Amino acid sequence: MNKGFTLIELLVVVLIIGILSAVALPQYTTAVEKARSAEALTLMSAVAGSAERYLLQKDVWPTDFAKLDVEVPEVKGKTGVYGGKNFAITMGASGNQFFITAVRDLNDGKYSLQTVLEEKDNGTISSVRRCCAGAATAGTCGTNFTEKQEKFCNAVSNGKPTDF
Repeated sequence: MNKGFTLIELLVVVLIIGILSAVALPQYTTAVEKARSAEALTLMSAVAGSAERYLLQKDVWPTDFAKLDVEVPEVKGKTGVYGGKNFAITMGASGNQFFITAVRDLNDGKYSLQTVLEEKDNGTISSVRRCCAGAATAGTCGTNFTEKQEKFCNAVSNGKPTDF
């Protein structure tokens, strides 16, 4: 009695493994990018809360990270660049709006996560989050996504690439 596997059985197993990995790899990369963006969104939420407190105290939006009551880390090896391991974060104000932008540099371009705070006439503050193609700036949000940018923005924003 011969023990072992036939060549056909081994080929079937290799084929099944190949099909499973072809299906799983794109899902894996999307899940990893979503986890990386969670780091930026958490830091952006902390900055937004601190900016609101600063506005309430000084009646003006903050102009740099040093004025905030939260610590925003500098990117290792890049003086004056703030953010985390995967995103560079900037902030700025224009009139009654305050912008926090986290830019992710991919191999084939950039995409940005942006939080916009707006002080209304009645003193309330509203906020909107956006996912933008390219490096967003205050008031602008690119919408010409590459396939990869759109895939990641859809994953981060649960299918709503511009505002979420």
